[in-house]
Amino acid sequence: MADLSRLLSFFLVVPIFLVREVSAITNHTVGDRSGWTTGVDYSSWAAGKTFFVGDFLVFRYKKGVHNVLDVDVSTFSKCAKPKDQRPLNTGNDFVPLTLPGFKWFISTIGHDCKSGQKLIISVENPPPPASVPQFAHPLSTLPSALVPALPIPMPPAPSPSAQSPAQNQTTPQLPIVPAPSQNIPPSHFPGPSATAPPPSGAAAKSPVSAYLGVLVVVAAVLAGIII
Repeated sequence: MADLSRLLSFFLVVPIFLVREVSAITNHTVGDRSGWTTGVDYSSWAAGKTFFVGDFLVFRYKKGVHNVLDVDVSTFSKCAKPKDQRPLNTGNDFVPLTLPGFKWFISTIGHDCKSGQKLIISVENPPPPASVPQFAHPLSTLPSALVPALPIPMPPAPSPSAQSPAQNQTTPQLPIVPAPSQNIPPSHFPGPSATAPPPSGAAAKSPVSAYLGVLVVVAAVLAGIII
């Protein structure tokens, strides 16, 4: 149970760190330790910093002595005091940076702006969040002590009666032709043809008999002539 609890804690804490890193917000304290006051070079202070949409500017000063006013470039250059805009004056003012581009801030009390208490910054869009690494096998990256032992399924053993596909194929049986019956009537069998040639002995005697007949006739004709 202890190993399972640590495993669950790992998967719950890691996403929190990832989300916190992606959605990090920076609070920029204007003037750092000097704060928001006169006699500070705020151009040099902003030169080494990068401001993103979603960050905050924090103006810290003595309440009632200074204030903060978000103005346009014309008012910034003239150190004018707009009549239709109220400044921030809590002494600990948080200003969200909601749009990219240039931002201008001044203090409108006394001669603060003309004494250099003015700030100009450039706000940029935040970089795309880093892609969260994809783990094909998350449990393989954890220590073996945190991975619960799981039974490995084994394939079922083949049955003794199981046969291979080649053995399951049966040899085709040829049809058995019944033998001719002995009781078939003789009339079903064709007899000898009437035009069949005579035996070889009879074929040899027929020409001889014809030849002797011719001789007898000739002899008779000759005998009649002589008489």
